[in-house]
Amino acid sequence: MFDFVNHPLVETEWLAVHLGGSKLRVVDARWRGDGSSRDLYKAGHIPDAVHLDWQFDFGYTREGVRDLLLPPDRFAEVMATAGIGDDTAVVAYAETDYSGAARLWWALRYYGHEQVAVLNGGLTKWLAENRPLSTDLPQPAPAVFTPRPQAHWLATAAEIKQVCGGSYANTRLVDTRPPEQYLGQAVWTPRGSLYLPPGQTEVEIGARRPIRAGHIPGAIHWHASTNLDPVEWTYLAPEVLRARAEAAGLQPEQRVITYCGVGISASLGLFALYLAGYRYLALYDASWEEWSTDPSLPVTGPA
Repeated sequence: MFDFVNHPLVETEWLAVHLGGSKLRVVDARWRGDGSSRDLYKAGHIPDAVHLDWQFDFGYTREGVRDLLLPPDRFAEVMATAGIGDDTAVVAYAETDYSGAARLWWALRYYGHEQVAVLNGGLTKWLAENRPLSTDLPQPAPAVFTPRPQAHWLATAAEIKQVCGGSYANTRLVDTRPPEQYLGQAVWTPRGSLYLPPGQTEVEIGARRPIRAGHIPGAIHWHASTNLDPVEWTYLAPEVLRARAEAAGLQPEQRVITYCGVGISASLGLFALYLAGYRYLALYDASWEEWSTDPSLPVTGPA
């Protein structure tokens, strides 16, 4: 019934027709830096949707690095409680350029669950079309979710260090953060970019060590939000995304690793590349949170 591997982006019209299907789980993946995402969900969501917040529901801290994807057993528990089992098709949505839906898409693909899609335009488009909201809170029956980690979807600092050293010539790094973060003028925080005073190259924001400003040497800059139409917040057409990727120097036969502050907008950038036909993709989940706080790793500093 579903082919989300080849068609991972679904339209609002399609979802409106398929709502309530016994094998379909809709996930409200909205997130807010102030922790208000669940209150937003309770105030109104797409009918039958459950809510999962990438930071509070399937993120955790390891060795001082925050917002990492949960390990297999814990991730499986969250999915099972949300009614997502091995045979469940999932459609995730967020709003405007928030990346929670793409984050869940990547997380499920990493854990071997292929039937997952993102709602094009998310709640923004759904509301613009005057489609219904609900305040009912579904209580899905527990499901059985079997995590099957797919290592190729995840990049590590060790691999990226090899890329920086020239060992993997056919791998490219893509920094999806806003330009001020890439240029070293600011760093990521849950409430947005924190600008540094002129001459300052690091700042304390509660990570394991002070965050250094800048980017991974050799990384291409491609702000994740520019993959979306700024009015409807729908993804640009695949051929447009493909042309932009190639213009940036990315080729389909290359392994492309995306990263950002804590792996969230990098998920959106990765999903856009998937739509463009790129298949050798990976996410550096620990992202700048890990890289910039390890003094042994190289950084291209403020421009």
